[in-house]
Amino acid sequence: MLPAERQKKILSWLQQEGHLKISDLSRRLQVSEMTVHRDVRVLVDQGRVVKTYGGISLASPPVDAPGRGSGTCAYCRRPVDDRLSMTANHTDGSVETYCCPHCALLACAQGPSQPRSLLGRDFLLGHTVGAAAGWYVMGADMPTLCCEPQALLFGERQDAERFVRGFGGEIFDFDEATREIQLRMNRPNTACCHQEAGRE
Repeated sequence: MLPAERQKKILSWLQQEGHLKISDLSRRLQVSEMTVHRDVRVLVDQGRVVKTYGGISLASPPVDAPGRGSGTCAYCRRPVDDRLSMTANHTDGSVETYCCPHCALLACAQGPSQPRSLLGRDFLLGHTVGAAAGWYVMGADMPTLCCEPQALLFGERQDAERFVRGFGGEIFDFDEATREIQLRMNRPNTACCHQEAGRE
């Protein structure tokens, strides 16, 4: 396999999973870790990938990139905080940014189609996580800038479990979280930013 083909596969896997380890890439591509490092260096130099602790993640586009709006959430129109934000890449090439996992989950639940990829940041470690592979904590007793009811994204279930031991809450995978956020929004006396922004 040529380097360009390997790099294309790496980018495709990153869009699906958000974060990859060099050793996993070596195994999947059936090449040495040194070869993977050379391929990754090319992607880093192009600004498409960033090295993170333990592996690599997709580079986040700058906030003022075309299609990202003016730094406001595509769902609730609140300002976007990079730590909690999630980015949806659609098949038509458009990109939407959400201020938090709460809004991203609601957009996925209510949207006509699923985005090609949906990426966010691990709440504790800050590395990029593919939404479908992530774990979501809801109901934690910790104030954050996330809309209510809050949903926090974690790349590893064990990190979510540790967080829940300290701050409470429940853990959900992506499909469960998409359903659960809708259930929690339909509870009586549930108010969130969408009502403030004039959305129902």
